[in-house]
Amino acid sequence: MIQRQKKTVLEKNIETAIKKLSIFTLSDLEILLEKSKIEIIPILEKMISKHIIKDNGDSYTYIPASNKSKAKDTPSENTYESLHKMLPFRVKKPKEIFLRNINELDGFVDYFFAPPSVKVNIKNMFKILKQTQGKSGKALDIALKNANISLSKYTRFKNEISKNGLVNLVSSETREPREIYYFFKEYYLSTKQYTIVEARELAIQRFERLIKIKINRAKITSAKTMSNWIHKEYSKKQIEKFRNINFSQFDIEKMFKE
Repeated sequence: MIQRQKKTVLEKNIETAIKKLSIFTLSDLEILLEKSKIEIIPILEKMISKHIIKDNGDSYTYIPASNKSKAKDTPSENTYESLHKMLPFRVKKPKEIFLRNINELDGFVDYFFAPPSVKVNIKNMFKILKQTQGKSGKALDIALKNANISLSKYTRFKNEISKNGLVNLVSSETREPREIYYFFKEYYLSTKQYTIVEARELAIQRFERLIKIKINRAKITSAKTMSNWIHKEYSKKQIEKFRNINFSQFDIEKMFKE
């Protein structure tokens, strides 16, 4: 059974505040809660993904929860009776395991830091494993021949994944995941006008939420270097355009029609 993580004090305070404000900005919460953007933004992003709030660009709107779920959340007397009669433990029935995502494997976090060639090899092997699922004998031999891979290599990879996950398959050479820089650009080149330090930290936090593991900040490129990358990729004029709202298309007639 998956246990729900308890809400932090800040999460509870933000939830209380947004319900009262209904429509609010990041600055409103910073002033009201006396907390930094870095602490508040990850919680707001989580709330957006859960459809608790809506991001309007320059503000947020609280989405009231439906009352329909209240009846479902209230356990009936029969539920309590059945729980009371349960044995202290139950024997687990055997079940077929379906692997869907890479984060279900041990060592998956190292996959993100592996060189591109290693990632490609692992990805290709997973394609072959999927294509050959349930095949044996002549059918398996034909599939492996078409994929240009030997039976011994196929067997080694399959056994390694089953026993140890990705731990021994990734190289000792590590590289920074490109996703972090992409996230950095998304934060920095926005009208929220985050500093390079804020954008870097928010990018790392977002990547951590993606892989569900904390990563060492020392392994990640500095904010100054990321800033240099951005200034090589975009001109100063382009960066200013991305970081400032363009009001030229604002429909004044429609918005302020009397």
